[in-house]
Amino acid sequence: MWLRRCSTGALTANIGADNKERSKMEFKLNFHYKPGMRAIKSAFAVLLCLIAGYALKRESMFYAVIAAVICVQPTFDKSKNVGINRFIGSLIGGLIGYFSLELLLAVNKEINWLFIFINSVGVIIVIYVCNFFGVKEATTIACIVFLNLVTNFDRDSHDAFLYVLNRMIDTTIGIIFGVLVNRIDFKKKGGENGKKPENGEISRMD
Repeated sequence: MWLRRCSTGALTANIGADNKERSKMEFKLNFHYKPGMRAIKSAFAVLLCLIAGYALKRESMFYAVIAAVICVQPTFDKSKNVGINRFIGSLIGGLIGYFSLELLLAVNKEINWLFIFINSVGVIIVIYVCNFFGVKEATTIACIVFLNLVTNFDRDSHDAFLYVLNRMIDTTIGIIFGVLVNRIDFKKKGGENGKKPENGEISRMD
């Protein structure tokens, strides 16, 4: 009897916890939402990237706009840190991706199992290099860049260097615009309520 009560109590507690967790995850429409400064700066950074891409006649600015959005953080200091990590990660992922593509082209670009092997082992190498140089924060970005380069590469192409270089240039453009835009103070001096945000903090993150 006592055991049954304990089991019932535990079950009730678990159900209550589950219901509470579901209530937190409920989909709710927010008709009162207004884009904050971070959203505006992100859109502005993307706009600058696209304008630069059009002016420089770049083939695609996908990597640039992604980098720009990622680099727009709540504070300028965080933007700088994310920008540095993004650049280091892109450099590591780009270099390892380049040598992986050269290996693929040198051996036989038609061997699918080799392509799969290079992707899998390459991720381990990227993670090892990031940890070896003490830049763990750049590990995720480095892996993403590596996989993007290797999986999206046109195997009929014979110029892996130019392909990787263009992706690195696009990413660098995005980082520069993302960090610089976050440095700009779009608000009047004194910010909201007459108080200037500390360390360049964006008052609204959404």
